[in-house]
Amino acid sequence: MIVSGTLGQDAEIREVGKKKVINFNVAVSMDYKDQQGNKVERTEWVKAIMWRNEGQSTRVADFLKKGRKVLLEGIPSSEGFKSKDGEIKSTLNLNVKELEFLS
Repeated sequence: MIVSGTLGQDAEIREVGKKKVINFNVAVSMDYKDQQGNKVERTEWVKAIMWRNEGQSTRVADFLKKGRKVLLEGIPSSEGFKSKDGEIKSTLNLNVKELEFLS
């Protein structure tokens, strides 16, 4: 799956064994017209997960700052959860294999 969007916050790095995991959220915006012809703007959030070794993780995370535009390629998955109001929702996760910074 390929995703293009804007980071909603700075990336976070956690250590898991001898590897590092970088987590960040990407806003993917879509524009379309509804049945009445009105323009509708919609934003979906993708939870991105990258596994890297020690040196790579710090260098990559230094560039993953709020507002940066990125192009991601990876393996999608989803997980369901119950919101505070009891509604069942799901999150789209992307295990990132390739990352490109956009201007």
